[in-house]
Amino acid sequence: MNDKQIEWCCVPVVVDDSVAELIHMTAPNRDAKQKPEFRVTKATMGLVPQDFARYQPSLERMAAYWYEEKERQMNSSRAAANGAGRLAADTL
Repeated sequence: MNDKQIEWCCVPVVVDDSVAELIHMTAPNRDAKQKPEFRVTKATMGLVPQDFARYQPSLERMAAYWYEEKERQMNSSRAAANGAGRLAADTL
């Protein structure tokens, strides 16, 4: 491996030999700074580029789902913050 960041479908790829799935994405959370990343084993890192056209549709779906779920998480956080702000204002 070199120091260049590898990306699949505009998502960074991180080698993590502790993952059990072929390709893993951490679930989105409410941290606004969280970014998506594919976590893969070293073996998967070597396998996917050999037949990228086969994996690309699944990778694109995974990334799209991550961004959709992230948006839901962030909207939920904003709604909760707005509700807490209204509650605080109502108690004054």
